[in-house]
Amino acid sequence: MYIKFICCDVFTRMVCDMVAKSPHIIDLEFLPMLAHDNPKVLRDELQMIINKSTSQNSYDKLVLGDGLCGNVTAGLSCDIPMVIPRIHDCCTMFMGSKEKYLQEFADKLSMRWCTNGYYERCYARNGMQDYFASDDYKRSAEYLKLVEEYDEDNAQYIWETMHPPIEMDEAAYIEIDGYEYNNTRDLYEKHLKEIGCDIRILKGDTSFFEKLVNGPWAEDIFLEVLPGEQIVPVYDLAQVFTVAKE
Repeated sequence: MYIKFICCDVFTRMVCDMVAKSPHIIDLEFLPMLAHDNPKVLRDELQMIINKSTSQNSYDKLVLGDGLCGNVTAGLSCDIPMVIPRIHDCCTMFMGSKEKYLQEFADKLSMRWCTNGYYERCYARNGMQDYFASDDYKRSAEYLKLVEEYDEDNAQYIWETMHPPIEMDEAAYIEIDGYEYNNTRDLYEKHLKEIGCDIRILKGDTSFFEKLVNGPWAEDIFLEVLPGEQIVPVYDLAQVFTVAKE
C-alpha cells in the first residue's frame, strides 16, 4: 500500500523507525509541535497539505497522526480514504491505548505530561522555560482578537478569566522502552522541581503507533473518512469523531 502519513514532529523518532520497518511504502510529513498554538492556522495548513498530496501523488490512503488536538482536525476532508485515530490528543498514543490512558489519567485529565519527543520539540526548543506558563498565548489569534475588540488591559483580564491557571503539584513522564535516547527524563524532572512539582513516571508503549502506521485500522480505534466526507467531532471519550457529507 502506498501511504501519505502526516503527523506532529513529537513522533519523529518513533514514526521514522516504524516506517523504516513497515511493509507499506510511506511518505512522511511532519508539522512542528508548537503549530498547535493556533488551531485554525494549523487546520488550514493540514487541509492544504492533504489537497496537495492527493493531487500530485497516487496514494492509496492518507493517515493523520493527530487526534482532535484543539479542533485542528475538525472539518478536514480528503479525495482518497483518510484515517485518523479516535483520540483527543497524542497522550493516548504514547500510552498505547485508550484503556491505559484512562487508567492513568481518568481522575486528572488536565495533568501535564511529557515524553522524550515532546520534551525535545517543546521544552528544549523553547529555551527550557515552562512553555505552558509563558506568555506565548499573546500571539494566538484568539488573544489578538480580544485585544482588537477590548484593548490590551481588558484582553488580559478576559483571557485570565477564561483560562485560569491549572493547579499542579504533579506531572507525568511517559517512558517508552527503546526510545529513551538521552537524559530527557532527568532534565524534565529537574525542570519540574524548579517549578515546585513532583514527577510521576508512567510506562507507555508503541502499540498504538504500530497500528497507526501499519494497520489494519480497526473501527473502534480509528475513523476512516471517505471521499466526499469530512471529520466531525463529537467530543466524547470513546467515539471522538464521526463523519458528515461535505
